Amino acid sequence: MSTSTIDPRIRARRIAVQRDEGRKRLRRLSLLSGVAATVAGLWGITLTPLFDVDHVVVTGATHSGADAVQAATAIQRGDALLTVQLGRAASRVADLPWVQTVEVHRRWPGTVRVQVVERTATAAVPVKAGGWVLLDVDGRQLAVVPDPGPGVLHVEVPPVVPALGHQLLDGTADVLRLAATRPASLQDRLLALKPGPGGTIEGTVKLRTGATAVVYFGQSTQAADKWLALLSILDRADPARTASIDVRVPSAPALTRR
Repeated sequence: MSTSTIDPRIRARRIAVQRDEGRKRLRRLSLLSGVAATVAGLWGITLTPLFDVDHVVVTGATHSGADAVQAATAIQRGDALLTVQLGRAASRVADLPWVQTVEVHRRWPGTVRVQVVERTATAAVPVKAGGWVLLDVDGRQLAVVPDPGPGVLHVEVPPVVPALGHQLLDGTADVLRLAATRPASLQDRLLALKPGPGGTIEGTVKLRTGATAVVYFGQSTQAADKWLALLSILDRADPARTASIDVRVPSAPALTRR
């Protein structure tokens, strides 16, 4: 029977290495524990009143109103700034009728900033109960008003029941698309548009004498050329004798006399 012996120097070296590894593990554990304690402490600080929401600042909400936007966020003073749900707040604000885009940001130490870009009223349609509902170029219903005001084109369709924040689904898409391209020089002269037969579009234009004439646009294509043709006719036509203007073929506009 044979036995092996370990050199005392080798044994001592092994013991030293094991002790060194143990000390390293202990230092790493201590470091991790310190980091965890620091993170927990910092997290706890952010949940104290020192980092509560003190202000909700709203910009760009001319039509929606800052109070309505703030209420839509559902963010209250005193909420923990770190844990307020910005995505949900933005989604709720985006549901407001006038809102086109919205961004919600934290600003330390205690502010939530809400930046809104609103839609533009392009046209208005009559409401069954009276008044008008304003529409943007996409047909989104923005607000009910007694009078659309200057610069907002009337769309002649049967009166509707408003559903603010929703699209108007009554075949007005082509009319609104054409209305959105109306040049500024026709803002006070083009009084109304309406859907015509077969997907065409008709309008009412004011002449120099204050009388009105019908305009036949055809489809909503070639809008720029059609507006130019209409302006050229209005500039040279005798308003006393003009009954209708046909710009369906913009390179050859036609005039019907009374």
